[in-house]
Amino acid sequence: MTDFYHDFGEDLQLDPEGALLDVSGGPATQQAILRRLCTNPQGYLFHVDYGAGLPARIGTPIREGETRGLIVSQLALEAGIDQGQPVTVALTSLAASTFRCTLSYTDRDERVERRLTFNQDGTI
Repeated sequence: MTDFYHDFGEDLQLDPEGALLDVSGGPATQQAILRRLCTNPQGYLFHVDYGAGLPARIGTPIREGETRGLIVSQLALEAGIDQGQPVTVALTSLAASTFRCTLSYTDRDERVERRLTFNQDGTI
């Protein structure tokens, strides 16, 4: 599936001719995962259950089990992930009440294992 190129927290990207840049495959899935995990619940008027709101949790205790469960439950809703394969989540403390997250999952279309590492605030 093709989508507009959009990293979380950034503007839409343009190609050299000034048209909206598109993205597909593995990079599109990674962008979708990051948007889902960093968007606050109830942030979308017509999709109030969308999003994990990880950046909004900065400054609160990490609660690894709860955070891992939240991430896995949100990834179970992501179309680009092969839901028949395991998803692993590793959280590494960066400072007081912030973490780096490393996800391993299988890309649904390309059938390859992918890894995505990002900071709790959505930066890669």
